[in-house]
Amino acid sequence: MRLNNLLFLFLFFAVVGSTSAQPGPPSYEIGFSSIASKNGQTPFWLFANQQGKFFPSGNTAAMDLKLFAAQKTDRAVDYEYGLELYGRLGESDDFWMHQGYVGLTFYDLVHVRGGRWREVMGSRLPDISSGSTIWSGNARPMPKVELGTPGYIEVPYTDGWVELKGLISHGWFDDDRYASDVWLHHKNAFIRLGGSFPVNVYYGLNHYAQWGGSSPLQEEPYPADFESYLRVLFIRSASPSHPGSPDGWIKNKIGNHLAARNHGIDVDFSAFSAGVFLQDIIEDGSGWRRQNFPDGLWGLWLHFREEEKLVQAVTYEYLQTTDQSGRYHDIDGEILGGNDNYFNHGHYQSGWSYHGFTLGTPMITSPILNDPENHRFENTRVRAHHLGVKGHLFRDIRYRGLLTYSRNYGTHSNPYESPKDQLSGLLEITTPLDFFGLTAGVTLAADKGDMYGNNLGVMLRLSHSGPVF
Repeated sequence: MRLNNLLFLFLFFAVVGSTSAQPGPPSYEIGFSSIASKNGQTPFWLFANQQGKFFPSGNTAAMDLKLFAAQKTDRAVDYEYGLELYGRLGESDDFWMHQGYVGLTFYDLVHVRGGRWREVMGSRLPDISSGSTIWSGNARPMPKVELGTPGYIEVPYTDGWVELKGLISHGWFDDDRYASDVWLHHKNAFIRLGGSFPVNVYYGLNHYAQWGGSSPLQEEPYPADFESYLRVLFIRSASPSHPGSPDGWIKNKIGNHLAARNHGIDVDFSAFSAGVFLQDIIEDGSGWRRQNFPDGLWGLWLHFREEEKLVQAVTYEYLQTTDQSGRYHDIDGEILGGNDNYFNHGHYQSGWSYHGFTLGTPMITSPILNDPENHRFENTRVRAHHLGVKGHLFRDIRYRGLLTYSRNYGTHSNPYESPKDQLSGLLEITTPLDFFGLTAGVTLAADKGDMYGNNLGVMLRLSHSGPVF
C-alpha cells in the first residue's frame, strides 16, 4: 500500500475517532463476489461500469469491506467519511483501498473532500445507464482533493427559481501508464431553472484536463508549475519559455483537455419523475463549436415513486461517437478540425483511462482489452442503443436488467474492415435471506457478436450490512 494511502488511513481514523460520539453513526457492508465465465472471457456488463473491480477475462473471486457515515444536521459543520478495502483473486492477486475519503460541509454552502470516492458525472440513473460520456464509474476511484457546493444552492432574490452548483478539484493518475506522474484537473458549473415548478431545465459544463508528468517522448518533464496550472485552469497555451512545453502545446493548449456539456429537462410529479438529456463530448475547438454534432449520449428516463413496482425505473439511451468533427484534421495544411479521436492523445498515450479502464463511456473500448503493450484506444467510433430497467419481481426480490446493441467502427485513422456488431445483456436478481441478515445476488450476463465475442457468465454475491453500533 502506497505512502499516501497510509497517510490517508491515519487521517481517516482520526476523523472517525473524533466524530463517533455525534449523530450519524457509521454503517458497514462486507461482501463476497465470484464470477465464472463459460469460455474464459467475462461478459461485457460483468466488468463494464463496475469501477474497474473485475478482470475482463478469466474467473474472479473478490471480497470487499465498506464503512461509511454522513452527518446531516442544522449545525454549521457536517461531516462524511468512507472506507472500502477490496481484494480479488484471478489473473493476478490484488488488494487495494478502493475508496477512502473524508469530507466537511460548511453552512450547507461549501463542501470540501479529499481521498478516493466513487463518482459518476451526468447520469440520472447510473445503475441502469450505459455510462456518462466523460466520467462514468467504469474505472477505479482516483485520489483527489475537491472544493465545491454540496449540491444545487439557491441564488439569492430568485425565490428558488434559479439554482447553481459547481466544484473544482485536483487529482493524481497514480497507476502504471505510458506517461508517469500525470495530474488531473476538473471543474464544473451547472445552472438549474424552475425551482418548485414541476418542470426544471438545467445546463452544465464538465471540464477535465491531464497535465504535468513525464513521458518517454521527451527528456524534460511536462510543465507542472503554478503558472502552468493557471494555463490549464483557463485553457490557455503552454508557455514557450518552459523547457518541457511541446511545440503543439505552445501552438494550441497545454495538456490534454476534455469536456462535456450536459443539457436536460426534468419533470417532477407526485407519482413519478422523468427527464430527457444530452451529454456531448468535447476534445478540442471543433467539438466546442459543435462540429461533431450529433455525437453524444442522448437519453430519456422515468422513475416511479411507489415502492415495489414491477417497473420502478427505466432508461433508454442512444450513444453516437462516429462523427468526431469529420474524418480529417487537416488536408494539405488546411486545418479542418476533424478526427477528434476521442480519449486518445499523442503525449499521454494511455489516454483517458485509469488502470486500463475507460474513464468515460465504456462503449469506447477500454485499453485493458488490448495487447498489454498497446495503451491506446482502438475503438472510439461507436453507435449504441441501450435499455436499462429495474424493479421488484416480488416484495423482497429486486431485479436489474441491461440490454445494449452497439456497432463499432474502430477509429477514423484505423477503421475496421467492416463494422463489428455486438449485443450485450445482463439480468441481476437480489433478495434478502432469512438467516444472519444476509443478502444474496445472482447476475447472469451474455454477449453475442464480433466485437467482444460470444460469452456467457454468472456472478454470485453474498453480503451483510448494518449499523456499526
